[in-house]
Amino acid sequence: MDRPKAQAAGSRGERLEKLVRAGIRIYGEHRLERVLQLIVDCAREVIGARYAALGILNRERTGLAQFVASGLSPARQRKIGPPPKGRGILGLLIKDPRPLRLADLTKHPASYGFPPHHPRMHSFLGVPIVGRGGPIGNLYLTEKLGGAEFTEEDESIAVLLAGQAAAAVENARLHEETARLLSELRALQQSRDRFYAMINHELRNSLTAVYGWADLLVRRAGPDAPRAAREVYECAERTLALLNDLLDLSKLDAARLEPVVRDAEANQLAQEAIRTVEPAAQGKEIKIEISASDPRIRCRTDPQRVRQILVNLLSNAVRHSPRGEVVTVEIRATDSRLEYRVIDRGEGLSEEQKATIFEAFAAGDRQENRGTGLGLTLSRQLARLLGGDLSVESEKGHGATFILQIARSLGKPLKTS
Repeated sequence: MDRPKAQAAGSRGERLEKLVRAGIRIYGEHRLERVLQLIVDCAREVIGARYAALGILNRERTGLAQFVASGLSPARQRKIGPPPKGRGILGLLIKDPRPLRLADLTKHPASYGFPPHHPRMHSFLGVPIVGRGGPIGNLYLTEKLGGAEFTEEDESIAVLLAGQAAAAVENARLHEETARLLSELRALQQSRDRFYAMINHELRNSLTAVYGWADLLVRRAGPDAPRAAREVYECAERTLALLNDLLDLSKLDAARLEPVVRDAEANQLAQEAIRTVEPAAQGKEIKIEISASDPRIRCRTDPQRVRQILVNLLSNAVRHSPRGEVVTVEIRATDSRLEYRVIDRGEGLSEEQKATIFEAFAAGDRQENRGTGLGLTLSRQLARLLGGDLSVESEKGHGATFILQIARSLGKPLKTS
């Protein structure tokens, strides 16, 4: 059965009040199907019509992709059959998106296509729903309550309601698209995590074996180790380091990496990092010097992560320094900040290189591949994890200075001696 006959819409003031309340109800909903149903229900109540419907245009704007009705029971709608596609009277607003009022739609030449069991309708009011990009649908009302036909006032209120409907529909679509993208992003993150887990388990096991045997061969042979053995050892070492960086970066992206905070000496952290890169520096006859404003500067941070950053910066500095040059590590401190400046006398960086050097897998030209891989990307994120940042100062042909700043004390204050 049809719903009980509604009362006439009321005075203009009452109708405008209903329109405001309808807008609040519509904007409070984010599910598109529910928004469409609320719009037609509110339109029928505010304007005073026995039936209301809303059609959403297809992509080509040649017909209706969705159709929602109000005033018909579910049983009656099932009897009528499939929803209309936008022909006949409904198609007029699709071809010409302007308000349309008819005293008796049955007398209009375009009045055709009503299926069996469809209720008899005479008075008609249709208004387009226009969004930011053009028409997105149409609002239809039939069988004016309390009058023979819809009035100009009814049309004005329907236009206002259609404006609210356009904003609500676009908002609901945006909400659903955002939810879909978030779902896809979570799925991609899960796939990435599974991929990293596979790398950690499978590749690390294989590379560790290669690295171990190559290390054994090089140490046994000493200075006379075959070139092939040394290259296998160095390649395996670099690949393991890249895997470690990749896994650390994935943990940082997922906010699963937490600093392990301890008291430490800034100078000692630099010395430990230097010892790690000393073999590579000696191979190029490069000297690494420390210059500290106070050799007893203390800090409260994650020592392992500070050393990790410094080793990466020093390795890059050695790699890009001419043979026999000097790499300097300057250490400065304030009450709240600790700063390391790693200075090399290499080829320097262009403005284009500086703009991309901290991006993952960024690279310069083929001869100057400073920044290739994940080292600098990871180092900057680790620096931010430690309450600071990593930046670079450089000019082409004048070397580079990488500036690591971290919070001098993470967590509780420093112990004073």
